[in-house]
Amino acid sequence: MISFKRKIIKPSPNLTPLIDMVFLLLIFFLLTANFLRNEGISVNLPAAKSATLQNETSEITVIIDPKGRIFIDQRQMDLASVYHFFCERVKREQKVTVVIKADKTTPVEWVIKVMDRAKLAGIRKVFIATEREIE
Repeated sequence: MISFKRKIIKPSPNLTPLIDMVFLLLIFFLLTANFLRNEGISVNLPAAKSATLQNETSEITVIIDPKGRIFIDQRQMDLASVYHFFCERVKREQKVTVVIKADKTTPVEWVIKVMDRAKLAGIRKVFIATEREIE
């Protein structure tokens, strides 16, 4: 009589779909992540407990250093140039947001002057950037 040996086949999970899903999730999170933009001018922002993130598509970032120098797009400007820059931007786009990043040692007078120029140019949303205070 002929005897046959039975081969025992151990089930193993197919890992290919799992690896595909992991790569798809990785690509999704990389593409949707908000990367921080560094404007190149270093300022120490004041801290606030109520700091929130603001994401607007048409955003002008104004940086004011401790000496009162005003920078937009890494170009130093005076108050008259800032006003004209705001007016030109408002003519091109209706909804413009200004984010002021002022150093915590910057005199408040300079921040108010930039806010005033933004309001005169017709910009309704003006924010002052802060860092979230860690408790």
